[in-house]
Amino acid sequence: MNIVDTRLEPVFTRAGAFWEPHVEAAGAFRGLHGGAVSGLLVAAMEERAREEDWGQAMTASVLILRPAPLEKLETRIEVLRSGGRVAMLEATLWAGDKFLAKASAAFVKPISLPELNRVAVAPAPFDPSALPIWGARGPQSRTTFFDALDVRDDGNGTKWGRMKRPMVPFEAPLANVFAFADNGTPYWLSGTEFWPPRWGFPNIDVVVHISRPPVGSWIGVTPESDWRDSGLGLTDSKLYDEKGPIGRACQTVVLTPA
Repeated sequence: MNIVDTRLEPVFTRAGAFWEPHVEAAGAFRGLHGGAVSGLLVAAMEERAREEDWGQAMTASVLILRPAPLEKLETRIEVLRSGGRVAMLEATLWAGDKFLAKASAAFVKPISLPELNRVAVAPAPFDPSALPIWGARGPQSRTTFFDALDVRDDGNGTKWGRMKRPMVPFEAPLANVFAFADNGTPYWLSGTEFWPPRWGFPNIDVVVHISRPPVGSWIGVTPESDWRDSGLGLTDSKLYDEKGPIGRACQTVVLTPA
């Protein structure tokens, strides 16, 4: 069951041709949370693809150029390819004349290939709602993006999450995946000797690949990180929904002194 309360304002609401971020779009560092920024850009492309009947979002990547302010924002979309089964879009995020982030996504129209149906028994549906709430976030002095998320911990390295309020005022399944995939680094850190962290760990990008549309409201993230003493690192996460594996996410992490 989806717990999103549609009576609540989305994380981003429309204001004419612009977007107004709710206070829960804020990040732990400067500016908006990366999951909110990437979610907004991907959602804008999903909406355009739906209007044009371009199929299912299968992959998207986001580059975060600078912190996005908690103020009126604009998304601009360019169509790189359309026609046949594949469409490719690019979206940019702006605050006035400041270029904040850039994203690209590919959409594919499905076809029927019954001979590829798997013979193996499908995984049993999994409902994470009975899992304990992830408590590593700790007390916060201000509202952030984590206040828009319901995150649970299975105790074995996987965090499950669903949105408490919509990301945007329309359906955006891949944007919801980004909301949780972007948190792979703190999910991983919270189970290591490095928690609480002694440095900042912003990611400058996030890339998601999925094999099918996500089912249900829950997204599972099993992260692993490869960090180096040069202050560089990679977080690589396996992604799940209630019916099993759906893909992977990668983030380039830049470690900064506290």
